[in-house]
Amino acid sequence: MDIETLYEAVELVRKSGHDGDIRETTFMRTYPLLLEAAQAPIADPLDAFLRTASLAYGWMPAALTIDASLLAAAAKGLGAAIQERPLVSLEQVEPIAACLGSVTGAAVVLHLSNPSVFPLWGPRVERFRIRSRPSDYHMAQPRNYLSFIGEVQTIAAHPLFLTFHHEYCTAYQARLQRLRIPAYPLTEPRVIESAACELAAPKESQWDSLERGWPWI
Repeated sequence: MDIETLYEAVELVRKSGHDGDIRETTFMRTYPLLLEAAQAPIADPLDAFLRTASLAYGWMPAALTIDASLLAAAAKGLGAAIQERPLVSLEQVEPIAACLGSVTGAAVVLHLSNPSVFPLWGPRVERFRIRSRPSDYHMAQPRNYLSFIGEVQTIAAHPLFLTFHHEYCTAYQARLQRLRIPAYPLTEPRVIESAACELAAPKESQWDSLERGWPWI
Protein backbone atom coordinates (compact mmCIF):
# COMPACT_ATOMS: atom_id res chain seq x y z
CA MET A 1 0.00 0.00 0.00
CA ASP A 2 1.53 3.32 -1.05
CA ILE A 3 0.40 6.87 -1.63
CA GLU A 4 0.84 6.70 -5.41
CA THR A 5 -1.69 3.86 -5.59
CA LEU A 6 -4.04 5.52 -3.12
CA TYR A 7 -4.12 8.61 -5.34
CA GLU A 8 -6.20 6.59 -7.81
CA ALA A 9 -9.05 6.66 -5.29
CA VAL A 10 -9.48 10.42 -5.68
CA GLU A 11 -10.97 10.05 -9.15
CA LEU A 12 -13.21 7.21 -7.99
CA VAL A 13 -14.66 9.40 -5.26
CA ARG A 14 -15.15 12.28 -7.71
CA LYS A 15 -17.19 10.06 -10.01
CA SER A 16 -19.27 8.14 -7.48
CA GLY A 17 -21.87 9.24 -4.99
CA HIS A 18 -22.93 5.81 -3.71
CA ASP A 19 -26.44 6.79 -4.77
CA GLY A 20 -27.58 3.19 -4.97
CA ASP A 21 -25.89 1.91 -1.81
CA ILE A 22 -28.23 2.83 1.01
CA ARG A 23 -26.09 1.37 3.78
CA GLU A 24 -22.91 3.18 2.78
CA THR A 25 -24.86 6.42 2.32
CA THR A 26 -26.34 5.97 5.80
CA PHE A 27 -22.88 5.40 7.26
CA MET A 28 -21.59 8.60 5.64
CA ARG A 29 -24.52 10.53 7.10
CA THR A 30 -24.23 9.13 10.63
CA TYR A 31 -20.43 8.90 10.90
CA PRO A 32 -19.81 12.34 12.50
CA LEU A 33 -22.60 11.68 14.99
CA LEU A 34 -21.00 8.37 15.97
CA LEU A 35 -17.71 10.15 16.60
CA GLU A 36 -19.39 12.85 18.66
CA ALA A 37 -21.31 10.34 20.76
CA ALA A 38 -18.27 8.12 21.35
CA GLN A 39 -16.11 11.03 22.48
CA ALA A 40 -18.61 12.75 24.76
CA PRO A 41 -17.24 12.99 28.33
CA ILE A 42 -18.09 10.11 30.61
CA ALA A 43 -16.57 9.45 34.03
CA ASP A 44 -16.55 5.66 34.32
CA PRO A 45 -14.04 3.90 32.00
CA LEU A 46 -16.22 0.78 31.93
CA ASP A 47 -19.23 2.82 30.85
CA ALA A 48 -17.11 4.55 28.21
CA PHE A 49 -16.05 1.23 26.76
CA LEU A 50 -19.58 -0.20 26.81
CA ARG A 51 -21.00 2.91 25.17
CA THR A 52 -18.43 2.92 22.38
CA ALA A 53 -18.75 -0.82 21.80
CA SER A 54 -22.52 -0.40 21.49
CA LEU A 55 -22.06 2.39 18.94
CA ALA A 56 -19.50 0.36 17.01
CA TYR A 57 -21.64 -2.73 16.79
CA GLY A 58 -24.48 -0.76 15.33
CA TRP A 59 -22.25 -0.93 12.24
CA MET A 60 -21.00 -4.49 12.58
CA PRO A 61 -22.54 -7.53 10.87
CA ALA A 62 -22.52 -9.45 14.18
CA ALA A 63 -24.29 -8.70 17.44
CA LEU A 64 -22.31 -7.24 20.32
CA THR A 65 -21.07 -9.86 22.78
CA ILE A 66 -18.79 -9.05 25.70
CA ASP A 67 -16.65 -11.35 27.82
CA ALA A 68 -17.37 -9.84 31.24
CA SER A 69 -14.19 -11.35 32.70
CA LEU A 70 -12.15 -9.24 30.28
CA LEU A 71 -14.16 -6.05 30.54
CA ALA A 72 -11.84 -4.26 32.98
CA ALA A 73 -8.78 -4.99 30.82
CA ALA A 74 -10.61 -3.78 27.71
CA ALA A 75 -11.63 -0.54 29.42
CA LYS A 76 -8.03 -0.01 30.53
CA GLY A 77 -6.77 -0.59 26.99
CA LEU A 78 -9.27 1.91 25.61
CA GLY A 79 -8.31 4.42 28.28
CA ALA A 80 -4.69 4.23 27.14
CA ALA A 81 -5.71 4.56 23.49
CA ILE A 82 -7.70 7.78 23.90
CA GLN A 83 -4.70 9.79 25.07
CA GLU A 84 -3.75 12.63 22.72
CA ARG A 85 -0.61 10.85 21.48
CA PRO A 86 -0.86 7.23 22.56
CA LEU A 87 1.96 4.79 21.94
CA VAL A 88 0.11 2.35 19.68
CA SER A 89 0.72 -1.20 20.85
CA LEU A 90 -0.76 -4.64 21.33
CA GLU A 91 -1.51 -3.68 24.95
CA GLN A 92 -4.30 -1.44 23.66
CA VAL A 93 -5.68 -3.64 20.89
CA GLU A 94 -5.47 -7.16 22.34
CA PRO A 95 -7.66 -6.72 25.46
CA ILE A 96 -10.38 -4.96 23.48
CA ALA A 97 -10.31 -7.60 20.73
CA ALA A 98 -10.38 -10.39 23.31
CA CYS A 99 -13.31 -8.86 25.18
CA LEU A 100 -15.32 -8.41 21.97
CA GLY A 101 -14.09 -11.55 20.23
CA SER A 102 -13.18 -9.49 17.17
CA VAL A 103 -10.16 -7.48 16.03
CA THR A 104 -12.35 -5.69 13.47
CA GLY A 105 -14.73 -4.73 16.25
CA ALA A 106 -11.81 -3.50 18.33
CA ALA A 107 -10.64 -1.36 15.41
CA VAL A 108 -14.05 0.31 15.15
CA VAL A 109 -14.11 0.99 18.90
CA LEU A 110 -10.60 2.44 18.76
CA HIS A 111 -11.37 4.57 15.70
CA LEU A 112 -14.53 6.06 17.17
CA SER A 113 -12.61 6.86 20.36
CA ASN A 114 -9.48 8.30 18.75
CA PRO A 115 -9.94 8.74 14.98
CA SER A 116 -6.75 10.76 14.59
CA VAL A 117 -4.66 7.70 15.52
CA PHE A 118 -6.61 4.51 14.86
CA PRO A 119 -8.07 3.67 11.43
CA LEU A 120 -11.05 1.47 10.73
CA TRP A 121 -10.00 -2.00 9.55
CA GLY A 122 -11.66 -5.07 8.08
CA PRO A 123 -11.41 -7.68 5.30
CA ARG A 124 -12.15 -5.14 2.58
CA VAL A 125 -9.24 -2.84 3.34
CA GLU A 126 -6.96 -5.76 4.23
CA ARG A 127 -7.72 -7.41 0.90
CA PHE A 128 -6.42 -4.27 -0.77
CA ARG A 129 -3.37 -4.11 1.48
CA ILE A 130 -2.19 -7.72 1.09
CA ARG A 131 -3.53 -8.20 -2.46
CA SER A 132 -5.47 -11.35 -1.58
CA ARG A 133 -8.53 -12.30 0.39
CA PRO A 134 -7.52 -12.51 4.09
CA SER A 135 -8.44 -15.65 5.99
CA ASP A 136 -10.49 -15.62 9.17
CA TYR A 137 -7.30 -16.51 11.05
CA HIS A 138 -5.50 -13.52 9.52
CA MET A 139 -8.30 -11.16 10.56
CA ALA A 140 -8.26 -12.55 14.11
CA GLN A 141 -4.63 -11.50 14.71
CA PRO A 142 -4.20 -8.08 16.37
CA ARG A 143 -0.68 -7.87 14.93
CA ASN A 144 -2.16 -7.57 11.42
CA TYR A 145 -4.21 -4.55 12.47
CA LEU A 146 -1.07 -3.03 13.99
CA SER A 147 0.73 -3.69 10.71
CA PHE A 148 -1.98 -1.74 8.90
CA ILE A 149 -1.66 1.11 11.40
CA GLY A 150 2.09 1.16 10.73
CA GLU A 151 1.49 1.51 6.99
CA VAL A 152 -1.04 4.26 7.61
CA GLN A 153 1.50 6.17 9.69
CA THR A 154 4.16 5.75 7.00
CA ILE A 155 1.84 7.05 4.29
CA ALA A 156 0.76 9.99 6.46
CA ALA A 157 4.43 10.96 6.82
CA HIS A 158 5.02 10.94 3.04
CA PRO A 159 5.91 14.34 1.49
CA LEU A 160 2.95 14.06 -0.91
CA PHE A 161 0.43 13.25 1.78
CA LEU A 162 -0.80 16.76 2.51
CA THR A 163 -1.63 17.24 -1.16
CA PHE A 164 -3.31 13.84 -1.34
CA HIS A 165 -5.25 14.53 1.86
CA HIS A 166 -6.53 17.82 0.45
CA GLU A 167 -7.54 16.36 -2.91
CA TYR A 168 -9.24 13.32 -1.38
CA CYS A 169 -11.15 15.41 1.16
CA THR A 170 -12.24 17.86 -1.56
CA ALA A 171 -13.57 14.98 -3.65
CA TYR A 172 -15.23 13.42 -0.60
CA GLN A 173 -16.93 16.66 0.41
CA ALA A 174 -18.26 16.99 -3.14
CA ARG A 175 -19.68 13.47 -2.81
CA LEU A 176 -21.35 14.42 0.45
CA GLN A 177 -22.81 17.50 -1.22
CA ARG A 178 -24.24 15.38 -4.05
CA LEU A 179 -25.88 13.21 -1.41
CA ARG A 180 -27.14 16.29 0.48
CA ILE A 181 -25.11 15.34 3.55
CA PRO A 182 -23.54 18.18 5.58
CA ALA A 183 -19.76 18.29 5.14
CA TYR A 184 -17.44 17.10 7.90
CA PRO A 185 -13.66 16.67 8.20
CA LEU A 186 -11.77 13.39 7.77
CA THR A 187 -8.72 12.51 9.85
CA GLU A 188 -5.53 11.24 8.24
CA PRO A 189 -6.17 7.57 9.16
CA ARG A 190 -9.76 7.85 7.92
CA VAL A 191 -8.67 9.27 4.56
CA ILE A 192 -6.14 6.49 4.01
CA GLU A 193 -8.53 3.70 5.05
CA SER A 194 -11.37 5.22 3.02
CA ALA A 195 -9.18 5.46 -0.09
CA ALA A 196 -8.07 1.85 0.33
CA CYS A 197 -11.70 0.75 0.61
CA GLU A 198 -12.58 2.66 -2.55
CA LEU A 199 -9.86 0.81 -4.42
CA ALA A 200 -10.98 -2.52 -2.94
CA ALA A 201 -14.66 -1.92 -3.63
CA PRO A 202 -16.60 -5.18 -3.98
CA LYS A 203 -16.68 -6.58 -7.50
CA GLU A 204 -19.11 -8.97 -9.07
CA SER A 205 -17.71 -12.08 -7.46
CA GLN A 206 -18.31 -14.71 -4.83
CA TRP A 207 -17.11 -12.21 -2.22
CA ASP A 208 -19.97 -9.76 -2.77
CA SER A 209 -22.35 -11.27 -0.24
CA LEU A 210 -19.63 -11.19 2.41
CA GLU A 211 -18.37 -7.67 1.79
CA ARG A 212 -21.26 -5.62 0.47
CA GLY A 213 -23.07 -3.41 2.95
CA TRP A 214 -20.37 -2.43 5.49
CA PRO A 215 -18.01 0.32 4.32
CA TRP A 216 -14.79 -1.17 5.71
CA ILE A 217 -15.70 -4.88 5.86
